[in-house]
Amino acid sequence: MFFLFSTGFVLLTPVYAHHSASSEYDTTRTIQVTGVMTKFDWINPHAEMRMDVPDSPGHTSQWVISFAGLSKLRLAGMNRSTLSVGTKYVCIGNPGRNGLHKLLINKLIFPDGRIFQLGPDYKE
Repeated sequence: MFFLFSTGFVLLTPVYAHHSASSEYDTTRTIQVTGVMTKFDWINPHAEMRMDVPDSPGHTSQWVISFAGLSKLRLAGMNRSTLSVGTKYVCIGNPGRNGLHKLLINKLIFPDGRIFQLGPDYKE
């Protein structure tokens, strides 16, 4: 009976895990992408922005920009209304592995020149 109860308890216990950034992003490289934000999701575990980024004359690619967790963003002064759809932003961070159009953001530059530092300092 004890075995049955303890097995059920284990099966009902939620599993919490967190992945390493280096599993999805090349943390040895830093790139800059500039584009127009098309969507912003203020969601757990990480906020996410979608941007149309020009990749050749007349063509754009959609990039997924991943931010820190919401609690870290709030502590840094960001909230769900900090960014605006249709606005052009410069994003600096670690690119997705395997050529995927995604970025783990370290620095966000607003059109007026304000800088929102989210990770390690960017060195050109």
